[in-house]
Amino acid sequence: MKFAPHWAIISFVFNNLGESVLQVRSLVVTPFAQNCRIIADAQSKTAVVVDPGGDVPLIEAELQKLGCRCVEIWLTHSHLDHCGGVAALKQKTNAQLIAHPGEREMRAHVRDICAMYGLPAGEMQDCPEPERELVGGEVLSFGGQDFRVLFTPGHSPGHVVFYQPELKILLAGDTLFQGSIGRTDLPGGDYDTLMGSIHSKILSLPDDTRVLPGHGDETTVGIEKRSNPFLQEGGNV
Repeated sequence: MKFAPHWAIISFVFNNLGESVLQVRSLVVTPFAQNCRIIADAQSKTAVVVDPGGDVPLIEAELQKLGCRCVEIWLTHSHLDHCGGVAALKQKTNAQLIAHPGEREMRAHVRDICAMYGLPAGEMQDCPEPERELVGGEVLSFGGQDFRVLFTPGHSPGHVVFYQPELKILLAGDTLFQGSIGRTDLPGGDYDTLMGSIHSKILSLPDDTRVLPGHGDETTVGIEKRSNPFLQEGGNV
């Protein structure tokens, strides 16, 4: 099966008391329409790339437009549509990979899983192991801001999310979507575990927190509390 590339670019900028500017740029990449994100620091001209699933030339082009060098790659989890571009991006940038240690098998078999989906050879590559491991509770500092790492298994066994309280953003991966939740029918997924993660780690955040999911449009914690059918009483849709 041949997939046509599909992407979009959305960006927003945060000023931190005039001292620096962080820009968060979203690119929809891979045939799975995954939201890769670039967090760029205008002051240091460096960037973090979150979940580079593929379409690495597009990611490189955006980094070039921003005038920033990728220094770190953060993974929310290691499904192929989130990590399939890591090897190519690391080869180009020598960026440090930061990810959960519990998803080694997923990273090691990206190409095999691609073949199952009929993706072209070379579209995605097996993902290397992280130089720095995350298990939840860590703080990742970038561009003068501290991002809290929250462990949110359920969609995958080593899923984490990245929360920045001052900027009020949550890089949510595939835990919570606008009007939906992450699927749990893939290997290592578990519905009850995912719901526990969402309720204890995400819905406990302020209602005005912007949720930047791994697929689809952004939302807020408050909107999902009020309207997401999966999160209402008896909401096993």
